[in-house]
Amino acid sequence: MSSLFVAIFSYLMGTISGSFLIGKYHFNMDIRQEGSGNAGTTNAIRVMGLKFGFLTFLIDFLKGSLTVYLVKYTLGPSYVYLSMFFCVLGHVFPFYMHFKGGKGVATTMGASLLIGFYPSLLGIIIWSIGALTTRLISLWSILLYCFLPFFYYFLEKGTFSKGQFSLLLLTCLLGLYRHKDNIKRLLRGEEKKLGG
Repeated sequence: MSSLFVAIFSYLMGTISGSFLIGKYHFNMDIRQEGSGNAGTTNAIRVMGLKFGFLTFLIDFLKGSLTVYLVKYTLGPSYVYLSMFFCVLGHVFPFYMHFKGGKGVATTMGASLLIGFYPSLLGIIIWSIGALTTRLISLWSILLYCFLPFFYYFLEKGTFSKGQFSLLLLTCLLGLYRHKDNIKRLLRGEEKKLGG
């Protein structure tokens, strides 16, 4: 019963979309109808500017952290991986947005940081340096999803079960799935740099 509660609660928390709310209530628009059509940070920066793009990132990051924090300190740490997965799932497929949400990068970072601090911090630092220097946000987001399970395996080994690690893998696979179009464009050399 607790697992079902965690799944529903975390999914609903994940559906809080920073870019959608800012676009709707500050700009009177649907972010999904602008730019790339994605309800995430990169498109928010392109459409609404750096300030609101950063605010989008912050909202999505903090909702991931807050969701895992609440689950961890009310039901226990054994549920945090389940919470992270369903929070990201809610961000990616929010029911009230016709299941058309963001790609889950900021939410994954925020949730993961409350679960495995050192592997997450390492991933965030590498992502930040790579994204800022190349301005290819999608490339470094894809690499983050690829390397995060390895960082957990080597830095947090022994602290999670096979089931919990499987949930981490599913979270990262979900992120990679949402980046499938970016992967295709990167392979064709057609992916646009942020600000390019």
